[in-house]
Amino acid sequence: MSFNQNESAILNLIDAFTLGQIAAPDFEQKYSVAWRTYRDSSDIKNADIVTQRFFDSVFSLVDSYCSDPELIDEDDLNDDELLNEVSNLKRSWENAKLA
Repeated sequence: MSFNQNESAILNLIDAFTLGQIAAPDFEQKYSVAWRTYRDSSDIKNADIVTQRFFDSVFSLVDSYCSDPELIDEDDLNDDELLNEVSNLKRSWENAKLA
């Protein structure tokens, strides 16, 4: 399966996060930027729907995460919850792509 440059950047970030190579606060910042770049590009018009939904779902998780302990609400995801949820989404996406 081939991916364009923006998709590859997002997938590389997700991989780095799920493999423990970057921390949740760094992932939050970098993913938000990468997702917005992808969203605003023409690439999204050619994306397959499964991958697009995966990226959007990860963005929703990132949006539900708060790295600032002074601002965190009880409904916000913490570092471990974000990692677990993103890992689960990644696994589901990989299984869907293989089907």
